[in-house]
Amino acid sequence: MKTSVLITLMMFLTIAVATAQTYEGTVKDPNEKAIPFVNVVLYTLPDSIFVEGTVTNDSGEFMIKTTRSINQGYIEISCIGYESETITAKAEIGTVILKEAANELGEVVVRAQLPKMQVKNDAFVTTIQNSVLAKAGNANNVLQRLPMLTGKAGNYTVFGKGKAKIYINNREMRDASALENLNSDNIKSVEIVTNPGARYDASVKAVIRICTKKPMGDGFSFNVGSSYYQSEENADWVESLNLNYRKKGIDIFGKLYYKDINSVEENDLEQFTYVDTLWTQKNTAKFTSQNQYLGVTTGVNYEISSKHYAGVTYTYGKTLPSKEMSSLENRMYANGIFYDQWATNGLTQERTLPRHIINGYYNGSLGKLEINFDATYFAKKAGSTTTVLEKSQNFADRTIKSQNDLDNSMVASKLILTYPVFEGKLSLGSEYTNTQRDDAYWANQITPSSTTRIEQMSNSLFAEYRKNVAIGQFTAGLRYENIQSDYFVNEVFKEEESKDFSQWFPSFSFSTKIDNVGLQLSYTSKTTRPYYHQLSNNTFYINRFTLKRGNPFLRPSITHDLTLGGSWKFFQLMVSYKHKKDVILEYMEQMQDNPSVSIMTTKNFDKLPRFTVFVSASPTFGFWSPQLSLGVQKQWFELENNNKIIELNKPMPFASLNNSFRFPKKLIFTLDTRFNGKGNNANAYSGRNMFVVNFGITKTFFDDKLSVALKGLDLFNQQKRDFLVYNGQMDLHMLQTRDNREVQLTIRYNFNSAKSKYKGKGAGNSEIQRL
Repeated sequence: MKTSVLITLMMFLTIAVATAQTYEGTVKDPNEKAIPFVNVVLYTLPDSIFVEGTVTNDSGEFMIKTTRSINQGYIEISCIGYESETITAKAEIGTVILKEAANELGEVVVRAQLPKMQVKNDAFVTTIQNSVLAKAGNANNVLQRLPMLTGKAGNYTVFGKGKAKIYINNREMRDASALENLNSDNIKSVEIVTNPGARYDASVKAVIRICTKKPMGDGFSFNVGSSYYQSEENADWVESLNLNYRKKGIDIFGKLYYKDINSVEENDLEQFTYVDTLWTQKNTAKFTSQNQYLGVTTGVNYEISSKHYAGVTYTYGKTLPSKEMSSLENRMYANGIFYDQWATNGLTQERTLPRHIINGYYNGSLGKLEINFDATYFAKKAGSTTTVLEKSQNFADRTIKSQNDLDNSMVASKLILTYPVFEGKLSLGSEYTNTQRDDAYWANQITPSSTTRIEQMSNSLFAEYRKNVAIGQFTAGLRYENIQSDYFVNEVFKEEESKDFSQWFPSFSFSTKIDNVGLQLSYTSKTTRPYYHQLSNNTFYINRFTLKRGNPFLRPSITHDLTLGGSWKFFQLMVSYKHKKDVILEYMEQMQDNPSVSIMTTKNFDKLPRFTVFVSASPTFGFWSPQLSLGVQKQWFELENNNKIIELNKPMPFASLNNSFRFPKKLIFTLDTRFNGKGNNANAYSGRNMFVVNFGITKTFFDDKLSVALKGLDLFNQQKRDFLVYNGQMDLHMLQTRDNREVQLTIRYNFNSAKSKYKGKGAGNSEIQRL
């Protein structure tokens, strides 16, 4: 019934638009295999004036529409690695076979430029191939140098949007090491979707789609990489190995990934608690962590025919013996008079069993019907033991011992059917996830012990219609999600904490091109669901005046997002307005029985509107390719603080200037700067301007098979945070310093470099991240 309603609604969204001349066809290689990302350009005769252009999709299909009246014309079809074809323009072109180029790509000299970002359909598209970023190192190095993106190591945020889901060749990335193992010279393009449509989970705020170059030929290939990081206080290692074997329709691949990451963080904190007594807590803290991780991935892709693909992949991951240590000095004052002083030393040791992820997929077509199916199984057990030793000057000492064990499992599936309707494409889909999380917590004193189990089932249906018309491309979608969650404490069902949410999420976008200006207007409705640890019933001990606990009564927040994007020559622009309802924020509350004790938790607030403007420019001046980005975020947020309403509305500016200098002998030098200014973010105020400078030198040898990169990160050690968090009856001021200044050396060798053809997109990946 619900599916029928969706189909009917989507049909009504389809509208008739002005008549246009249409040219469509399919591009394949000599083996009758579809070639994606082929450039297809329409010109007039006899003057060879450019009319319109496009690229082929994953099925090798293309369609060009124009309102211009063309009596005579021709279409040029080109793709790196193939000989170009020129054919007479006609409505039904049929199948075009491209011959493989006689010369190897290594013999072609291409002058690399800084990639230009352009608006195309639902995304900002940056072409990496034949640009300076093709020699950046790996996919992480590429993403770190793109406008709009901030982050590292697989965790990236789109400016003004939030954390992004990453797809590689339409397959959702389930392991961050995939970016470390993907060579930059294997990347064709990167697409940044600022307002994902109905086919994506409603919790997805932004999407990064990485498209790789088409693998050429059969045989064995591998690449191996090693990165060494040396900071002032510790050293890190990251090692990776990729193996691939292709023979006709069989593609077997494997990956080995190891990292040894150590970190140091120092904080100066002040807590001001406004209750019957003004409690002032002054702390100096140092945190150190040692983390080791080993990951192995193996899989096979089988090309049954040019229209049918299937595959399976298995990922094994294990956190090796790791620990976190803390050392704190605390002084407490009551109404300005000294009350107590204590020293706290903590040790947390992690215990993990292997993490298992199995994904299988089928991609195919029956006539004009495209079928995409994915299924995923996820399982992970983990645990930790914590010991806190607290020595007080005026009161009894404390020794707090606790243990926390987690058991997570999930099964998920996703099906998408796509069929041409009224010269457009209609996609119908469903997604199902079934999750169970067991959380057992034990403490010897102060905080209660408990066991929590959450059983959640999610069902989603969606429809999305996309149509190219004379004036651009329209996309309209509607997604329905129902989530049923049962909550148990100590094996007893809790009705009030259990939930049943149902919500409709509409989306719409329109993209067009006016002369050289690309424009996109989009609207989406999204949700933010609480992470499972935020729903926990556990109470953790921090010190005798501070505890931490979850909030089982959290509600999902709803976001309405209206965004305008544009590109012209080497300029890009994004303007966005978001309105969040029931926004989830970190918050400090006072214990009812003892208001001097603060409890760190999460809480829903009524609303948080936010306006974002971002502009970037990427010109090229000879061997120098600069990239300037400017942005600002402004929010409107009110909060009751110390029995009065305060406004947290100060805008927060952002700026960056990335410079690439290309010298002879395949030598590239980079100098990057980033500025983050003061301003409000949610219930916090950032009171420090942060200015970060990085540099890098990259050199390749042996026809680019061997690459060596030397980088210096945060040269002036300015990546420090100074912020003030406002709560109901308590303010928290923190100066945070991390061991970020470091030197990085990366060596990578490629043999017959290739990328797996695995086409699985994964299912339930949003749920895996919540776990």
